[in-house]
Amino acid sequence: TVSDRDWSSDVCSSDLSLVSSANSVSGVLDSLSLIDDQVSIPDRPVMVKPNFVTTSNQLAATHVDATRATLEYLSQKGVSKFVIAVGPAIGTPDSGLDNYGYRALANDFSVEFLDLNTDARVPVPAFDDQLNPQTLYMSKRLSESYVVSVCPMKTHNNVVVTLGLKNILVGTLSGVEQKRKIHKGSKAINLTLAKMAQHVTPDLTIIDGVIGMQGNGPIAGYEMPSNVVVAAHHGIAADVVGLQVMGFELEKVGYLRYAMELRNLSMNDIEIVGADIEAVRVEYAPHDDIAEQLTWPIEGNWRGVFDRS
Repeated sequence: TVSDRDWSSDVCSSDLSLVSSANSVSGVLDSLSLIDDQVSIPDRPVMVKPNFVTTSNQLAATHVDATRATLEYLSQKGVSKFVIAVGPAIGTPDSGLDNYGYRALANDFSVEFLDLNTDARVPVPAFDDQLNPQTLYMSKRLSESYVVSVCPMKTHNNVVVTLGLKNILVGTLSGVEQKRKIHKGSKAINLTLAKMAQHVTPDLTIIDGVIGMQGNGPIAGYEMPSNVVVAAHHGIAADVVGLQVMGFELEKVGYLRYAMELRNLSMNDIEIVGADIEAVRVEYAPHDDIAEQLTWPIEGNWRGVFDRS
């Protein structure tokens, strides 16, 4: 099973990079170079997780250029073997690898392609639509790996935005039926994501916002050329900065609000190198269902509900 992490020393004393770029490759490499002294690869398998929520719409998925640049950087850090792990909600892993040009990565890197939907499973706590405890199952290999989240910048139909953290938490649920079980209303899904993040977060996050998705994301939105890349080895901080670049307020995104509070983390703890948020901020159009999404706050003591699981 996955176990609780020790968050007592998780205040973000490290840097987060924010780079203005119109090119995914140079943007990813530049952003990672700015935090190079913060990135230490342990002796564990390296799992790179792009976003393949669907396998037939490139705008909804991580562009192969961002993933290739990430592999190049990690190779320079001494990584010789990679697991590229995908678990699409719509379509098959093979179709996504083919449609998005990922097969060619094996020509230049030692790559194993992993289908997360068929991987061995470990349980992780969650909540149902009545906010009672339920159990979800996620990839066992994820829990044993150094996890790199490489994702696009997108709006979402349940939780306002989907970035590096959600790419890991939902994308590595082992099986399409598990992904259905997590979508149980605004209150439940935000609480569940925060609960799961007590056990699993990405070890390194790269958010490619060169071309993002606004409107009815994460699949049916439209293009937003925001020309920015975020990189951090702190999985919560990366998304907190990313959502603000998109023009959203932290107060509006429940699972990240919860995650920040659970770690006693504030914006004052996040050191940004490179560009300033205000200099690169754009205004992503929210999902049509944004009003429903903003009903996530729980009346009274949310921690009391959170601790049921």
